[in-house]
Amino acid sequence: MTYKFPDGLQPLSTWLTKNGVEAAEIKSERQAAFFAQQLAGTRFRFPAKGASCLALLQQIQEVLPEQAQATGSIPDGDASPRSKKGRNASSSGTRSAGASLDLTGLVIFADGGCEPNPGPGGWAFVVYRDGVEIHAGYGGEREATNNTMELTAALNALRWFAGLGVDEPVRLLCDSQYVVKGCNEWRHGWKKKGWKRGPSAPLANVELWQALDEALALVPITLEWVKGHAGTTGNERADEMAEIGRQGVLAARKRA
Repeated sequence: MTYKFPDGLQPLSTWLTKNGVEAAEIKSERQAAFFAQQLAGTRFRFPAKGASCLALLQQIQEVLPEQAQATGSIPDGDASPRSKKGRNASSSGTRSAGASLDLTGLVIFADGGCEPNPGPGGWAFVVYRDGVEIHAGYGGEREATNNTMELTAALNALRWFAGLGVDEPVRLLCDSQYVVKGCNEWRHGWKKKGWKRGPSAPLANVELWQALDEALALVPITLEWVKGHAGTTGNERADEMAEIGRQGVLAARKRA
């Protein structure tokens, strides 16, 4: 079912449509908020999952440029076009990654998840240079788990950086201890055992761990853990982008 904007949000609905968001793509109030926030470049906090996003949509509409509210269009320079769903979609802007961390240089936040778990999942990574967002990549899979999406987010972040072909320090932050400890510690033991946990204990997600091992050979860094849903903007942004990736999978499934 397509989400129906209430009368008071018709300016926002018109603005989204004129800037590339098809009405049929929006299936829920929360998805409308994700699209609107990404396109408008706002950084309002999302309510907890399951809660209404109506107030958030109203906030976004209130701060749209006057021209956008009147005509549904974006004046040049007010926001960048919405990226198409899919892997390695990019976005740029002047969003801050959060003042609680040292964000000097190149810092990447990676996140992923499913709802339900297992089920349709999304992954994302967001890149900041000196606290300013310069790139993002996201996507999703029809059948996934929280862990596979967390691993996929970190893997794509590492591959993106390796593909730059540059020699500069980089930090990768993730809110999954499974990913962080697995990359920093556990994978070395698994590798020595032939990518097994033990003689008769198979390793879950072995192909992703092997791919991460190869990526970390190209980008030999120590991953850092960051507490999830604690107000760190880079982490929150990656979480939002991962949800957009998941919603893209759901939309594609309905069209099939």
